[in-house]
Amino acid sequence: MSVNTNVSRQRATLACNTCRSRRTKCDGRRPTCLFCEEHGMDCTYRNPSLPAASRQETEITAIRERLDHIHGLLSLRAAQSRLPGNSTELQTAQLSEYPWDESIISRNWRREFPFMTIQTPSMMCLLGLDSRLAAQLVVLERTDVATMIKPVATLDFVIEYHNAIDAFESFYNKVHYWYPLLPQDFFDMYQEIVVRDLEPSTQTFLVLIVLAIGTVMQCPTIAEAYLLRPDSKYIGYALSMLPNVHFEFSLRSVQCLVLLSVYYKLVVKPCQAHDYILIASCKAQALFKCHLYDDDNATMELLRRCFWSILLIESELAYHIDMPESNIWKFDDRILLPGTLESWQPFSTKQRNNTRELRSSHTLGMPPEAGKAYFLAVITMCRMVRRCTTSVTISHDREVYAPIIAAELTLQLESWYDHLPWSIRFEREGTISQLSEELGKAPSPENCSPLTAATRFLRMQYFLCLTGIYWPAVYSVIYMDTLAGAPVADCAQFFESYSRFVMSAVLSLSCCRQNTWSIYAR
Repeated sequence: MSVNTNVSRQRATLACNTCRSRRTKCDGRRPTCLFCEEHGMDCTYRNPSLPAASRQETEITAIRERLDHIHGLLSLRAAQSRLPGNSTELQTAQLSEYPWDESIISRNWRREFPFMTIQTPSMMCLLGLDSRLAAQLVVLERTDVATMIKPVATLDFVIEYHNAIDAFESFYNKVHYWYPLLPQDFFDMYQEIVVRDLEPSTQTFLVLIVLAIGTVMQCPTIAEAYLLRPDSKYIGYALSMLPNVHFEFSLRSVQCLVLLSVYYKLVVKPCQAHDYILIASCKAQALFKCHLYDDDNATMELLRRCFWSILLIESELAYHIDMPESNIWKFDDRILLPGTLESWQPFSTKQRNNTRELRSSHTLGMPPEAGKAYFLAVITMCRMVRRCTTSVTISHDREVYAPIIAAELTLQLESWYDHLPWSIRFEREGTISQLSEELGKAPSPENCSPLTAATRFLRMQYFLCLTGIYWPAVYSVIYMDTLAGAPVADCAQFFESYSRFVMSAVLSLSCCRQNTWSIYAR
């Protein structure tokens, strides 16, 4: 029956307009059918219509339309040559948001591969977002003066010793193991300064920054911290001492600037955090170049920890927003990795025991060996990502997916995982449902142990790296309009990794407060 229906439709399509209106049989002869010729009538035919497209043809058409759209976003030249009709003008208007003579933004951004970062204009266009999104976020932070705390030159408060101990404990348990740059005798200096007059100096600045970070971490959420602002008096007075920090050429001035950057990361001010980490980087590089501490092994070890902390923070912030760099990566293969034999705790065991009765928090800090292993693991991950983050290669003047590069990057990532000590090795084979169950059972942020936070963050980084490796496979299917065997398997790997990354990121948000902005930006 369907065959007869198709035949009748074909005949109806062949009939001229006159026979069609009279509902009479038409022989379909051209240029004039028999009936119109005999009766001297004008014989015209409709343009033949195509048969209804199958579902597969419809999907192919949709893919091709999307392909044309992507071509237009990535290349103005491709848009002018490929897009039909009047759509060229529309695409040209959209692509003109960044002028050709822009001096800071890459002039080839329209043809750049859409890497999965918010600072990549081509990726933002691909997602239907504003190509200037990253720049808009910068402007939003820079111009929102309502949340900025200004320097306060006069001291109108007294530090309660009990509160200072609680703030230090919060800082140590939740922040210090991420960036272990304080010396073992720091707590001695801390206790001395909080009970005396706070004179402007780098020592006082360092203590005030620890107080500010500790009090923010005592708040359950960043929203509550902004509502209560327990840090305002400490950070305000510390900022008035910034000239002392800038003028002093020492390890302590570097420590001050790094922790100030950590503070701004914690209160979700990535641009200000980046400002101070750049200054810290310049100071640290200058200290290395002038060999000021070559004869002091303990100080050199702390300077190395500062260097690697700076590298981690700068890389993390620059990954999302197009920021100036300090050239710190020129020295990553020249500076020794942090040692693992020295104590990384900013106090002695006796001091910790003596202050136990004063502390309101009884949570355990990061186990020393696990803390050292984590710091080395995250440095290794950062270096690996920096050197090669994507599996694309250049072919015929365009970037295309290279499965062999993806396989090599995956092998390197697997090697990194295999070398993780058991103390910080995370479970990666769990299903999405198991990750969901873990999310439902996740402890509150204040009860999340440092070891749990570190392993969750490493797991998130692992799946983020896998997602970046296999994203070009998905994009190549859209861009090239071809579907080969290798890209199919690699596309499946992308979606699996992306799902696990999202779940891991949600779990990390509850216990990695200092990385809140970065996690959301990913």
